Amino acid sequence: MGTFDLRERSFKFAVDVVRFINSIDGNKSNFVIFNQLMRSDTSIGANIEEADSSPTRKDFKYKMTIAKKEAAETIYWLKILRESGLVDNGTKITALFNECDQLLKIISTIIRKIHD
Repeated sequence: MGTFDLRERSFKFAVDVVRFINSIDGNKSNFVIFNQLMRSDTSIGANIEEADSSPTRKDFKYKMTIAKKEAAETIYWLKILRESGLVDNGTKITALFNECDQLLKIISTIIRKIHD
């Protein structure tokens, strides 16, 4: 297995969520949840990208903290989809949930290891 790349992993996760959402027929209630999910999901990787370009350690930590918050929000929306029955794809939701949970744990570890 190659070098771990959080940027690539968060990008792949965002693409997986977008593809998942696009594979499901939408109705009004799904649209609201899908919109929120897509916003939080794509923000994880965007903030990781910004963190990697940060000029200071403080800015890096701030951007990673935002990525962590967005990952937690993404888990919330995935839980709603999983528990509400709005979509009939439990296996894919569980896989997305597990990947987002792993991203959240990785980001949390990075933040804890940053010294101001």
